[in-house]
Amino acid sequence: MNSSVLLTGMLCVAVIVIAAMVALVVILSKPKGSKPQKTQNSPSGITKPNHPSFLLYIGISIIIAIWTIWGALFFLATVWLLRLDPKPHQKEIPYPSDLDKDSAKGIYAWLLLSPFLTVPTMIVAALNLDWNSSPNQRVFAALVPAIFHLALLLRFDSKKPFVYRHAQQAIFLVALRAGMASIALSIGTYPGDGAWLFFLGNGSLWLFGSLWGRNQAIHKNCWWMKRKDETILPPDIKPGEQSVTTTEPITTAIKKNKPAIEGALHTFRTGTPEERKQAILSLSQLGEVETF
Repeated sequence: MNSSVLLTGMLCVAVIVIAAMVALVVILSKPKGSKPQKTQNSPSGITKPNHPSFLLYIGISIIIAIWTIWGALFFLATVWLLRLDPKPHQKEIPYPSDLDKDSAKGIYAWLLLSPFLTVPTMIVAALNLDWNSSPNQRVFAALVPAIFHLALLLRFDSKKPFVYRHAQQAIFLVALRAGMASIALSIGTYPGDGAWLFFLGNGSLWLFGSLWGRNQAIHKNCWWMKRKDETILPPDIKPGEQSVTTTEPITTAIKKNKPAIEGALHTFRTGTPEERKQAILSLSQLGEVETF
């Protein structure tokens, strides 16, 4: 086969895989609560929620399978792990303890240290490849080092939602790193042609991703929990605790009042004198006069 044709083919599949990775990031980073959930009527007359279909992920995996079956299987395994929920699942998460924080920090400490094992393994696997290695062989070699990250699955036994979600967030970062390594080994005629992409792309994901996650753990928040539409409560509030002035949970009341508060503040700044009086009255009713 002509080398230029082979190179063109590899570049095409690389574009397909990059597009699939971007689609995964967009889909999984979208909060579940960003759109109202649609419902459908069952024959029995009971209204049931119309849950998001898994067919979309199957479709993406089929696209990846055009390039490599190992990449498709890895994609599906990652999606499955990221869609799991801790038991019992709750939307209002108790404020993490210092022990929870240390456990989450330990996850990213492992991500920072793991290249001492994964990179040599990756190099040894790449040295066993040559110019006529198939895409499946190259991707398999890139995914082999990910076996060291199976230790993250031990955190799925945690009864602490904060630690559980950080373990999932770490798996998401590992999946991006593995995808980048797969592309790096697949571009060019020889496996070593993509070394620059591996060290720049994978290295950036390793350093900045690990530090980003560790910083969140230190400040007791989690990006992945937000994607799941979960809220970490303040230290003095327990899940389901209700305020004195409302029968709704505090977080629900705040979400409902926020647009009204912002609208009243905007009216006070830009409205006529009469509109400003009405805005002050509205803020007083919402209990925001002192805050304002």
